[in-house]
Amino acid sequence: MKTTCLVKLFAITMCLLLAGVGCGHSSKPSKGIEGHWSGFNTKRPDYACTVSITGNQLEYHGADTNDWVRGTFIVRKDVNPNEMDLTVAEPPKESNHKIFAIYQVEGDEMTVAISSSQRPADFTQNPQNEVFNFRRD
Repeated sequence: MKTTCLVKLFAITMCLLLAGVGCGHSSKPSKGIEGHWSGFNTKRPDYACTVSITGNQLEYHGADTNDWVRGTFIVRKDVNPNEMDLTVAEPPKESNHKIFAIYQVEGDEMTVAISSSQRPADFTQNPQNEVFNFRRD
């Protein structure tokens, strides 16, 4: 899968982490969002992905074995919609790549919009944004 897709998937998983974070700017999510999440890109609902979250660490895996990302994140819940900044650690060719995201959580479901160029303004799927839906496992 393209590098851009990996980065986007990573951003989505980061957003899941953010959903359980307390108010304000934080690099440590609450235990409420830690764990395993399953989801899909709204543009490709048949392409499953998962995210595992521990502390401020995230690991994403897509349906393709070459589609994976690890990294760290920081969240802001003092804005609406909530924001997340992601930094990719692995794979090495993507190291230090930044991803900008917004997210919203309702119960055990989260919607995340990501972009590698600028923070999305809303949850609309468009050429600059990717939108993902996740559910807590």
